[in-house]
Amino acid sequence: MMRALITGHAEFAQGMKSALELIAGPQEEIRALPFDESTGLEAYHQAICDFCDEDEDEEAVIFTDMIGGTPFNQAMIAKEGRQRLHIITGTNLPMLMEFIAQGMIQESCPDCLEIPIETAKEGITLDLELFLRLEEEGGGI
Repeated sequence: MMRALITGHAEFAQGMKSALELIAGPQEEIRALPFDESTGLEAYHQAICDFCDEDEDEEAVIFTDMIGGTPFNQAMIAKEGRQRLHIITGTNLPMLMEFIAQGMIQESCPDCLEIPIETAKEGITLDLELFLRLEEEGGGI
């Protein structure tokens, strides 16, 4: 079973989890941890470490909002020495949907973390690019 933590600036984590659960139902193995101006850095780092230490024999993933931000940096610091912990940045809703669709909550599959990343990339498009792709495929909007 792969546990997951979503973290990011302000209400990002709660918003992602809320949207995910609206579409896919309750996700007990996915947690949300916000970081905002009222969050103490030491307490925030400890919350990430607590998540990591819950079951060190189990694969776990931390989804962060953006590379280089405090949530990402603190996750990377927490990763040190934890081989079964994976950090993914640039999190979006298609990525989280693919994560649960692949059954990654039920099984350990670190190599499969590439699938949600590819899904996330494919979900980013400009309206004209999307229109042209749909036209080429013979569909419409």
